Parts: sequence; C-alpha cells; structure tokens
Amino acid sequence: MTFIMMLVGLGMVLGNLLSGKLSGRYTPLRIAAVTDLVIVLSLTALFFFGGCKTASLTFAFICCAGLFALSAPLQILLLQNAKGGELLGAAGGQIAFNLGSAIGAWCGGLMLTLGFAYHYVALPAALLSFSAMSSLLVYGRLKHKQPSVTSVAG
Repeated sequence: MTFIMMLVGLGMVLGNLLSGKLSGRYTPLRIAAVTDLVIVLSLTALFFFGGCKTASLTFAFICCAGLFALSAPLQILLLQNAKGGELLGAAGGQIAFNLGSAIGAWCGGLMLTLGFAYHYVALPAALLSFSAMSSLLVYGRLKHKQPSVTSVAG
C-alpha cells in the first residue's frame, strides 16, 4: 500500500508541475479541457483493464496527475470570471471540488453496493469527468462568441 500511495502522490506532484509548465503556452481553458479528456480516457481504460495490476497502477497515476493538473487552470478560470468577487469565486471553486469528491465517492460506492466489481467504479467517474469536460467546452464556445469589449480613452 505504501508504494501505491507514493505512486499516486508522485502523480499529483508531477501533474501540478506539468500544469504550471503548460500555463505559459496555453490558455487555462485548453489545459483544463485536455486534462479532463486525459482523465476520461484513463478512467475508461481503467474500466477495461482494471483486472491488471500494472494497468490499474498506471491509470491511477495518470488520473491523480490529471486531477492536480486540472486544479490550477480551473482556479484561474474561476478568478477570471469573478471580477470583484475573487474570494467568493475561490471559495466556490474549493466547494465545487469537495462536492465533486463527495458525489464521486457516492457514485463509486453505489456501484459496489449494487454488486459490481471494483473496476466498475471507473464508469461513473468517467461519465462525471466527461460531463465536466463538456461543460468546459460549452463555456469556451460561449465565451468565444461573446463580443470583446474595448475601452475608449477620452
């Protein structure tokens, strides 16, 4: 168990570092959407290959890296859209992450309660992550359609 905790912890650290490196090149929206896609694909693969220990560890590493790579871009997006209410926006982001964790744990527990094998826990997680990615893409599309506001100096 110690090795597994170290592995996912390493994924968290590397995901956060990778997100920081990418933030100089790409927009927070692009980083978040691509990271969510990686998480969706990893969770889907975890479902199909969950019986293999090596695959399970690999996808656990990738998912944890993705989770921590996702955090900073989402916080930036929240703060960019919370002008004048940055503290409330940041608090709302933390609330959303905690709520997402609780909903995810409940959905995973439901799969086990219904008698499904452990790898089935990845299915609702993939669905929820896909919903998050879709929401980001819709947000990006709507934001792109908004006319830009230019200030006129008098």
